[in-house]
Amino acid sequence: MTLKRLILLLSAAVLTAVGCSMRPDYYEFTLEATADCEPATRTSYEGDKIFSWTAGDKISVIFNNGSSDKFFTLTAQSTGPTSVFKGSVPNGYVLGASDGNQWALYPADEHTYEGGVISFRQRPDVDFTTSGFSANIPMAALGEGGSFVFKPMCSVVKFTFTGLAVSKVNFTVTATNTHALSGLFPCVNGGFLLSWYAKYAKEGSPDRTISFTENVSDGKAVFYVPIPGWDGAGFIPVITLTDAATGNVLYNRTAKQGLPSSATASLGRIVVLPEINLSDAPPSEATTLTYTGSDEIILNPERGFYKAVEYHSASDTPLKASKIASVRAEGRSLILLEYYLTDFMESDISSAYLSLIEKSLQNLRSGGAKCILRFAYKNGHADKDHPWDATETWVMRHIQQLKPLFTTYSDVIFVLQAGFIGSWGEWYYTDNFIMSPSSTSDYAPRKRVLEALLDAMPADRQVQVRTPKFKMKLVGSAPLSRSTAHNGSNAARVGAHNDCFVASGSDQGTFNNDSERSFWASDTRYTIMGGETCALSDQCHCEAYGSNPGTLSELSTYHWTYLHDGYKQEVLNRWKEEGCFDLIDKMLGYRLVMKDASFGAARAGENMSITLHLRNEGCAAPMNPRPAYLVLTRTSGSVLAQWELGSDPRFWGPDDGEITINKTIQLPAGISGEVKLHLYLPDASGTIASDPRFAIRFANDGMWDDATGYNTIYKFNL
Repeated sequence: MTLKRLILLLSAAVLTAVGCSMRPDYYEFTLEATADCEPATRTSYEGDKIFSWTAGDKISVIFNNGSSDKFFTLTAQSTGPTSVFKGSVPNGYVLGASDGNQWALYPADEHTYEGGVISFRQRPDVDFTTSGFSANIPMAALGEGGSFVFKPMCSVVKFTFTGLAVSKVNFTVTATNTHALSGLFPCVNGGFLLSWYAKYAKEGSPDRTISFTENVSDGKAVFYVPIPGWDGAGFIPVITLTDAATGNVLYNRTAKQGLPSSATASLGRIVVLPEINLSDAPPSEATTLTYTGSDEIILNPERGFYKAVEYHSASDTPLKASKIASVRAEGRSLILLEYYLTDFMESDISSAYLSLIEKSLQNLRSGGAKCILRFAYKNGHADKDHPWDATETWVMRHIQQLKPLFTTYSDVIFVLQAGFIGSWGEWYYTDNFIMSPSSTSDYAPRKRVLEALLDAMPADRQVQVRTPKFKMKLVGSAPLSRSTAHNGSNAARVGAHNDCFVASGSDQGTFNNDSERSFWASDTRYTIMGGETCALSDQCHCEAYGSNPGTLSELSTYHWTYLHDGYKQEVLNRWKEEGCFDLIDKMLGYRLVMKDASFGAARAGENMSITLHLRNEGCAAPMNPRPAYLVLTRTSGSVLAQWELGSDPRFWGPDDGEITINKTIQLPAGISGEVKLHLYLPDASGTIASDPRFAIRFANDGMWDDATGYNTIYKFNL
């Protein structure tokens, strides 16, 4: 390596005025290369690249006399081996005087000074392609009296790809060890240049990735990768080349060949690696990918704000496809269907009314939405509304009539609310079931109704009751745990709905004491919680307000999955005014975010180990049964293989922290070329399993495929 010695020759520019002479406000500097350096270069690198000063180049000079320090930026005015730089000298300084150490750095403005330490900033996405390479290689010089010897702070690796059939590519380099590639790197400390070999990369920021983009010319793309302070431990990167237009991975492999392990042998050199011909590219090796979370409000099944529709007569119009489409266009996937059986309090439900219900459920299936389902007899509790409900005998008869619909269309019934008892089906204003039960015998009729509903619904669906007290009295007061959840028992199948959320200190009688609150906080980790608001109060501010925890806290504590977006409007307006409405929209139910994943070496016919790390940033886990698959496809979309992941999404809750999933798959034999690996969470019901509208979308950028319902997590070559 040959170092370039730069001599700064001074000529003061004197400004004069009538009657006085003024202090110079800038100096001109002439930078000349000594005879031991190649002409027309900044710093000589061994390799295939020449650096030459060009107009617009900048260096920075830092002055230090022990009392204060200033940055001084100089701008190039000419080209060639001799260039003239101009700039304003800090007040009281004279370059060339014996005032202590002075440092010069290139390129200018990419450094910080703090506590006697100068650090260079290596940006992660600057241009290191053929056209921009020389302008971004950092150098530092420590001198006195205007004489500097610049030292390069990077080695450089040249990567060349050929056989490219795309017009533009993205190139990413990730260090496999702790070697930093971008961020801040200390280069001057206490007046002495640091030892680049030992400290420059090790003491830098922890960012191990750089990336940049290049146009492809005649099927070829070239990249020069700066390696700060190449240390004696060597440097082994993972390099990834992707099509800039589609994001498809063209090449992904650990670069091992041709990279020297000794810093002494490589610093200041351009290490030219053999060309990589994409037509002969080897299989992708082990790699780890980090994913970017999305800030988008995600339209996902079985969660979020819902729309409400009421039916009172067999002559009502069934739920239309156009209504379902408009609901989905608003970012909603749930509709509360409330059927009032007022005309059948002492008779069977008519075939026309049953047909009305069935047609609505059919349209939900074809329209890509699901329902929260409730039945009641009256929607008011005034004297004129008596009786507020039917007798137990007729309630039981109606449940039996509805059972075939529950069974046939359970795929689009997200959850059934217990209903039937009391006005609005909320189990309070009742003429036939004791309004304020206390004894076991008082609760017995309600228990029989609840058990009939559980029997009428498929064993994998839940039934919600209105208060924690009802569940505690009817199925047991011990909250569910991971070992007792989702096991098909009545306790595991009874969820909760709160139709006066944050409406008062007790949510208008929903809670009687802290024990009931504690029960619901634990139990709803594994059961469905939803409902609506009913009154404006101090409890319904977004954040904590006085002694009240606030809406956002309450949503998380009780694991809310769904909420009415049409009632009560005053509460909804407060959330919008205080700025949390959209956040609530994001956090209701599940919000699955992939953090990172590791993939073993990919070779056709061989095993590949996979480790996934994800988090649920919503309020609740997905609540109904749902499989999780890894799906391998060609870039055309044709499926090559599918593997069940062996992890139940119902246990991917926000309280579970980072979720780790390990899986080993055997890649199909006899295949080659680029393939894609997807995470796929379709609906468990065969009737809608292939419909991507019912599959779960992860909250990550660039991962979701609307057409298939796949979340693409890895693109690689075989």
